Amino acid sequence: MSIEELPNPQPDRLAQVERQVERGSLFTHTALSTSAERLYETEAMILGLIDTLVGKGVVAEREVADAAKSVRDALHERGEATGAGLVLRVDGEDDKDRFTPVDCAARMHVCRAVCCKLHFALSADEIEGGKVKWDLGQPYHIRQEADGTCTHNDRVTGNCGIYSDRPQICRTYSCANDNRIWKDFDGMVLNQEWIDENLGKVAPRLRATAMIPLRVVTQRTSRTDAESSTPSEAS
Repeated sequence: MSIEELPNPQPDRLAQVERQVERGSLFTHTALSTSAERLYETEAMILGLIDTLVGKGVVAEREVADAAKSVRDALHERGEATGAGLVLRVDGEDDKDRFTPVDCAARMHVCRAVCCKLHFALSADEIEGGKVKWDLGQPYHIRQEADGTCTHNDRVTGNCGIYSDRPQICRTYSCANDNRIWKDFDGMVLNQEWIDENLGKVAPRLRATAMIPLRVVTQRTSRTDAESSTPSEAS
């Protein structure tokens, strides 16, 4: 058999994937380096301009700081804040005191575990435990599927697939006083308008879709996130 008659060897698929991941990482590194260089130059020009204007008395330093804060707040409210957005949740000591028990099984036919569409960050312990999946596109928030529902939710029963290892925020959440979920809790009337508007898709998320009041640690600073909370066993 001549060499021309030998069958073409099939390339190793894993090796192909590894090569593409390596090439993709190199491309990303190059692109980020270029962007970082441009941002550095832009920052130097802007800060130089501000120093010149302040030095000449054209604007006051406080005016610049207030204007910058106003822009940052507006970007944050629109979900357009810059940066990787890495967030870790830090639960407060009094979170458990706010819990109101709810018979989820009795409400499942109405709510269909809609609380499992609420968005939240995981704690360091939950991430390192390896049982709860986090979103690779928005570290370190709970992973949600295309319909916005938690990846651990059973679509048939509404139950949590990792109930014994569920996040602490899920253990302490109660929909009893959450007017985003219920127009009438006792009458089991959902706030369908809010649900359709806010929980129909995945990220980027608005702060109003967070689960409970919590303190978070970001890359740069600490802040208070003052919203409501999420599920029990049936979610």
